[in-house]
Amino acid sequence: MRNSLLYKRIPTLLGLLLLAAGLITVSILLRSNLFLLTNASPAYAPEQIRVSNQTDTSFTISYTTDESVLGSLSYGESVERGKIALDDRDQQSGTPKIYNTHHITIRNLKPNTTYYYTILSSDKVFQDDGKKPFTITTLATLSQQPSRQAPIVGTTAYPDASTDDNVIVYLVTDGTQVLSTLTKPNGSFVLPLNALRTSDFSQYKTFENTSVIKLLLQSPTLQSKVSLLPTQINPVPKITLSNIYNFTVGVATPEISTSSSDSADLDSAFPSFTAVEDLPPEPGIISPDNKEELTDQQPKFEGTAQPNEDVVIEIHSDPITTSIKADKNGLWSYRPPANLEPGNHTITIKTKNSKGILTTITRSFTVFAEGSQFIEPSVSPAQPTLSPTPTTKPTATIVPTAPTTTAPTLEPTIIASVSPTIIITQDSLTPSPSPTIVSPGSSSVVFSGIIIVLALGMGALLFFMTRGSTL
Repeated sequence: MRNSLLYKRIPTLLGLLLLAAGLITVSILLRSNLFLLTNASPAYAPEQIRVSNQTDTSFTISYTTDESVLGSLSYGESVERGKIALDDRDQQSGTPKIYNTHHITIRNLKPNTTYYYTILSSDKVFQDDGKKPFTITTLATLSQQPSRQAPIVGTTAYPDASTDDNVIVYLVTDGTQVLSTLTKPNGSFVLPLNALRTSDFSQYKTFENTSVIKLLLQSPTLQSKVSLLPTQINPVPKITLSNIYNFTVGVATPEISTSSSDSADLDSAFPSFTAVEDLPPEPGIISPDNKEELTDQQPKFEGTAQPNEDVVIEIHSDPITTSIKADKNGLWSYRPPANLEPGNHTITIKTKNSKGILTTITRSFTVFAEGSQFIEPSVSPAQPTLSPTPTTKPTATIVPTAPTTTAPTLEPTIIASVSPTIIITQDSLTPSPSPTIVSPGSSSVVFSGIIIVLALGMGALLFFMTRGSTL
């Protein structure tokens, strides 16, 4: 009886052990991200980027981030840039702080001048398409005097009545540029209107009594959209974030608008754009191009890799193998210590890409002998030599046969003396492998996953089959 119970308990215990081992292994693999298939978007990526407050000497770039991070702009009159502008809240102190709404104004610029800028969010760089900086041109100086339009003054609060300086207020009217400002810690804001220009920036704008002023209030998580008339701007009725207001229909009507058309109209009034993170370059060979013909017998090879990553270089026909390191910008270069033999060669690089996967890339190229640039076989026949022979018909080898000259007793034979010239062409090159990238993932991880699934299945099966007998 005891043996019978023992035999029944062993499968149950084995099943429990298999289940426990499988669950522990899955937990470890998930912790090490080996089973991670997707990545969430970075919390530091700029969103809802807008240009505002454009003048002949300044402009403002504003955006939000999911988390509070350091934000600044790198700008200059050339692509290299060089100057840094901090958030408006930090420009007086000179000490950057973390925010998740960012409002950065660049001042003291030249009129009618194009500037290049990139967004620095956390320790990452964001550009127009990930490859080139954004550009903006300052406005022309106007001879016209600014208007005497009174500013917009208002207050805003969160639904729980709290306030802070983390809300951006945008303003636009039909036919005008976009202005913006930040709220004060108490939720108040002021938007000067005396220098507001028309949408083509050609003159200052003066409001008509019937002009509709549109406001967009943007916090890290909430928005409010407001439509009002010039008679309602000083002060603006108090705004609670997350609501849509339309004060143009009269004070007797409810302040809060539920019209979807109001919201859509305001969305189109404040267009935003996106930025792409300037990622490190992936492995590649810049020079030579595939099948390029080189006259330099000691050519300079150049390419890209991850910053400060090791790059193994192999050059054939006469094997040369070396290892170098990419610089901080992900660029590498190598020149062989001696001349390469004339003929066909390949260069192969091996280095890790941004995901840590070993990548192999191969290029073929041809090196010509010094002073030679022929790529096709070139044969120049020597001048034919006439040799008179006796009347008896000789045995002769005719390479090209020339027209026979009539003679009573002689039969001319033309012997073409040709010195063959051997040129190695692209066709004689052994086809090199196409650039190959080691497939992502690991076969050992896949195998481990299969074993885990089988272990879990067997454990569950053994447990449930024997559970009743152990009770």
